[in-house]
Amino acid sequence: MSINRIDDHKLIYHPERVAQWSEQGDCFPLYVEIGLTNRCNHKCIFCALDWLGHNSADIDRNVMLNTLKDMAQHGVKSVMFAGEGESLLHRDAPVFIKYAKENGIKVALTTNGVPFGRKKTEACLPYLSWVRFSINAGTPEKYAKVHNTIPEDFDRVIANIQYASEIKEKKGLIIDIGVQSLIIPESIESIARLAELVKNAGADNLQIKPYSQHPLSNNKLAVNYEDYINLEPELKSFESESFKVFLRRNTIRRLLSGADYYCCHGLPFFALINAKGHIIPCNMFYNNPDFIYGDLNRQSFSKIWQGDRRKEVLESLNKRDIKDCRQVCRLDPINRYLNRIKYPEPRDDFV
Repeated sequence: MSINRIDDHKLIYHPERVAQWSEQGDCFPLYVEIGLTNRCNHKCIFCALDWLGHNSADIDRNVMLNTLKDMAQHGVKSVMFAGEGESLLHRDAPVFIKYAKENGIKVALTTNGVPFGRKKTEACLPYLSWVRFSINAGTPEKYAKVHNTIPEDFDRVIANIQYASEIKEKKGLIIDIGVQSLIIPESIESIARLAELVKNAGADNLQIKPYSQHPLSNNKLAVNYEDYINLEPELKSFESESFKVFLRRNTIRRLLSGADYYCCHGLPFFALINAKGHIIPCNMFYNNPDFIYGDLNRQSFSKIWQGDRRKEVLESLNKRDIKDCRQVCRLDPINRYLNRIKYPEPRDDFV
């Protein structure tokens, strides 16, 4: 039986790349997040990037296709289409998903699910390793308030999950259809109802994730996570052989304890491409020209990754206080692991 590491990291399964980083101080990334557009059909109250606004930037089709091929040739193993906005609003999203898969890259999609209608589901689902629907309430009324949209969107998303699960079964696809919901007071009250609905719709799992305040966010949501740990028994009662619930206890624990490393060791293993075609270290640096590795409209991914400009940015980041970063970001468990490799403890050789 395989171990699900949703609440941890998987860098331990790539020892060759870790060894390269350890010996050379750098490597090509294993995983890249791609924001195809910064347009979004929702304006969620918890959005970490609410300070960016939503305008009309879409990544160029040819730039994206060339970048996916280049990344595949240089060892990128997986991509997730997410980013500043709703990726499925980019007209070529299904083309990019299919092309990435055909070039040997595993593909995932995070979406609010509203644009994931029948046509896009049929076009995208066969090429995805997993899709995650962001649903942050269990009733249409609460959903509309949290997502700043119309109540009808809630039923549309549930229907889209059901259709995706039908296509999965009909075509015998190997894909995880998941739902993610944040721990915020506005959403957590109806989370049990959401668990029941998405289970009945055919989802494979529901992930309950702690809200993490982005330092630049306009929203300031105060959450006492210890108040919500007792929800786990009720949520676990919905589990079956085909449906699992993951309350991210480890993430909550790390959020409460703080970081035990001094800089971001994990940046060589990860990259973010925004809708303008810029490669940046992470979502801390949208719209910050001082931290752009390079522009894909002018240079290839591989040349940017190996270029002097990226080295300069990384040197600057190594001098930056980790306390200024977002807590328990995607790289947090990786940083804890790499920090131990870089600074081993006296008894680590006693395996």
